[in-house]
Amino acid sequence: MKTIASFWKTEEAHLLRLRLAAAGIPSFLQDENITQMHPWRAAAIGGVRVQVDDSYLASAQKILSGPFISSAEHSPPTDPDALECCSCQAIIPQSQTRCFSCGWSYEDPVKD
Repeated sequence: MKTIASFWKTEEAHLLRLRLAAAGIPSFLQDENITQMHPWRAAAIGGVRVQVDDSYLASAQKILSGPFISSAEHSPPTDPDALECCSCQAIIPQSQTRCFSCGWSYEDPVKD
């Protein structure tokens, strides 16, 4: 397992973990519980670390270096019935179920 990012807040680490999961990359949060129970120790242990398996390292780094639209930069869709892609935040027209940008679909079955 390789650490690809560290965060002071658990919520931020979870956001990256969800972004990686949307791309099909399994990840693990290291020291999540200790930083929640004892936040003053976060600096001593390096915060919450997002880790991926060595085989996914290149893909995960590509996602980290890619563009990310923050909520402050994001504008709502002009079509009130349009959906926003959960993976890349592109606009999905109401008549479509699959994102043209990344291929994500809200109709795909959940894999366990």
